[in-house]
Amino acid sequence: MLEIKENQELDIDNIISYRGKIKQTEIENVGKEMENYIQNKGAKRKGNPITATYAVEGDIIDIELLMPIDVSVDSSDKFVFKNKIKIVNAVVAAFKGHPMRLQDACGRLNQYIAEHNLQPITVGYNVTKKTDMLNPD
Repeated sequence: MLEIKENQELDIDNIISYRGKIKQTEIENVGKEMENYIQNKGAKRKGNPITATYAVEGDIIDIELLMPIDVSVDSSDKFVFKNKIKIVNAVVAAFKGHPMRLQDACGRLNQYIAEHNLQPITVGYNVTKKTDMLNPD
Protein backbone atom coordinates (compact mmCIF):
# COMPACT_ATOMS: atom_id res chain seq x y z
CA MET A 1 0.00 0.00 0.00
CA LEU A 2 1.29 3.45 -0.89
CA GLU A 3 -0.16 6.78 0.19
CA ILE A 4 1.45 10.03 -0.95
CA LYS A 5 0.92 13.08 1.25
CA GLU A 6 2.02 16.69 0.81
CA ASN A 7 2.81 19.37 3.40
CA GLN A 8 4.25 16.92 5.91
CA GLU A 9 6.92 17.63 8.53
CA LEU A 10 9.81 15.69 10.02
CA ASP A 11 10.87 17.16 13.37
CA ILE A 12 13.20 15.15 15.61
CA ASP A 13 15.36 16.23 18.56
CA ASN A 14 18.67 14.68 19.66
CA ILE A 15 20.24 12.82 16.76
CA ILE A 16 23.57 11.13 16.19
CA SER A 17 24.66 11.41 12.56
CA TYR A 18 27.19 9.58 10.42
CA ARG A 19 27.94 10.91 6.93
CA GLY A 20 30.37 9.18 4.62
CA LYS A 21 31.12 7.25 1.47
CA ILE A 22 31.21 3.55 2.26
CA LYS A 23 30.59 0.21 0.62
CA GLN A 24 26.93 -0.75 0.81
CA THR A 25 27.94 -3.89 2.71
CA GLU A 26 29.39 -1.69 5.49
CA ILE A 27 26.14 0.10 6.39
CA GLU A 28 25.17 -2.49 8.99
CA ASN A 29 28.61 -2.25 10.64
CA VAL A 30 28.35 1.55 10.85
CA GLY A 31 24.92 1.14 12.45
CA LYS A 32 26.36 -1.24 15.05
CA GLU A 33 29.22 1.20 15.76
CA MET A 34 26.63 3.95 16.27
CA GLU A 35 24.67 1.75 18.66
CA ASN A 36 27.84 1.09 20.70
CA TYR A 37 28.74 4.80 20.69
CA ILE A 38 25.26 5.72 21.91
CA GLN A 39 25.38 3.12 24.72
CA ASN A 40 28.91 4.14 25.75
CA LYS A 41 27.70 7.74 26.10
CA GLY A 42 24.87 6.63 28.42
CA ALA A 43 22.15 7.42 25.89
CA LYS A 44 19.41 5.22 24.44
CA ARG A 45 18.15 4.96 20.91
CA LYS A 46 14.70 6.51 20.55
CA GLY A 47 13.16 5.27 17.33
CA ASN A 48 14.38 3.71 14.12
CA PRO A 49 17.33 4.87 12.02
CA ILE A 50 16.78 7.42 9.26
CA THR A 51 18.87 7.36 6.09
CA ALA A 52 19.57 9.87 3.36
CA THR A 53 21.35 8.70 0.22
CA TYR A 54 23.27 11.40 -1.63
CA ALA A 55 24.89 9.29 -4.37
CA VAL A 56 25.64 5.73 -5.42
CA GLU A 57 28.71 4.92 -7.50
CA GLY A 58 29.08 1.20 -8.09
CA ASP A 59 29.18 -0.42 -4.66
CA ILE A 60 30.07 2.88 -2.91
CA ILE A 61 27.23 4.83 -1.33
CA ASP A 62 27.35 8.41 -0.04
CA ILE A 63 24.99 8.14 2.89
CA GLU A 64 23.91 9.88 6.04
CA LEU A 65 22.70 7.62 8.82
CA LEU A 66 20.74 9.36 11.59
CA MET A 67 19.76 7.79 14.91
CA PRO A 68 17.34 9.55 17.26
CA ILE A 69 18.47 9.32 20.89
CA ASP A 70 16.99 10.32 24.23
CA VAL A 71 19.61 12.87 25.40
CA SER A 72 22.33 15.09 23.99
CA VAL A 73 25.85 13.62 23.78
CA ASP A 74 29.27 14.80 22.64
CA SER A 75 30.26 14.47 19.00
CA SER A 76 33.27 12.43 17.94
CA ASP A 77 35.43 12.39 14.83
CA LYS A 78 33.05 9.87 13.26
CA PHE A 79 29.66 10.68 14.77
CA VAL A 80 28.15 14.16 15.00
CA PHE A 81 25.47 15.13 17.50
CA LYS A 82 22.68 17.30 16.09
CA ASN A 83 20.18 19.05 18.36
CA LYS A 84 17.40 18.85 15.81
CA ILE A 85 16.50 17.87 12.30
CA LYS A 86 13.47 19.60 10.86
CA ILE A 87 12.13 19.28 7.34
CA VAL A 88 8.95 21.16 6.49
CA ASN A 89 6.61 21.10 3.51
CA ALA A 90 7.73 17.58 2.66
CA VAL A 91 6.14 15.14 0.25
CA VAL A 92 5.89 11.75 1.92
CA ALA A 93 5.33 8.32 0.47
CA ALA A 94 3.81 6.29 3.29
CA PHE A 95 4.58 2.74 2.19
CA LYS A 96 3.41 -0.45 3.85
CA GLY A 97 4.48 -3.71 2.33
CA HIS A 98 7.35 -6.01 1.52
CA PRO A 99 10.76 -4.28 1.44
CA MET A 100 11.38 -5.67 -2.06
CA ARG A 101 8.65 -3.30 -3.34
CA LEU A 102 10.15 -0.21 -1.70
CA GLN A 103 12.03 0.77 -4.87
CA ASP A 104 8.73 0.78 -6.79
CA ALA A 105 7.24 3.06 -4.14
CA CYS A 106 10.18 5.46 -4.55
CA GLY A 107 9.63 5.46 -8.31
CA ARG A 108 5.96 6.29 -7.85
CA LEU A 109 6.87 9.11 -5.46
CA ASN A 110 9.28 10.56 -8.03
CA GLN A 111 6.57 10.30 -10.69
CA TYR A 112 4.14 12.14 -8.38
CA ILE A 113 6.70 14.90 -7.79
CA ALA A 114 7.21 15.32 -11.54
CA GLU A 115 3.49 15.23 -12.39
CA HIS A 116 2.71 17.88 -9.76
CA ASN A 117 5.65 20.12 -10.77
CA LEU A 118 7.16 19.98 -7.30
CA GLN A 119 10.79 21.05 -6.78
CA PRO A 120 12.86 18.92 -4.38
CA ILE A 121 15.28 20.99 -2.30
CA THR A 122 16.94 18.12 -0.44
CA VAL A 123 17.66 14.44 -0.92
CA GLY A 124 15.02 11.95 0.10
CA TYR A 125 15.02 10.65 3.65
CA ASN A 126 14.02 7.08 4.42
CA VAL A 127 12.20 7.06 7.75
CA THR A 128 11.22 3.60 8.95
CA LYS A 129 8.22 3.88 11.25
CA LYS A 130 7.58 0.23 12.04
CA THR A 131 9.12 -3.06 11.03
CA ASP A 132 7.49 -6.46 11.19
CA MET A 133 9.99 -8.94 9.82
CA LEU A 134 7.65 -11.89 10.35
CA ASN A 135 4.85 -10.35 8.29
CA PRO A 136 6.18 -7.55 6.02
CA ASP A 137 3.06 -7.50 3.82
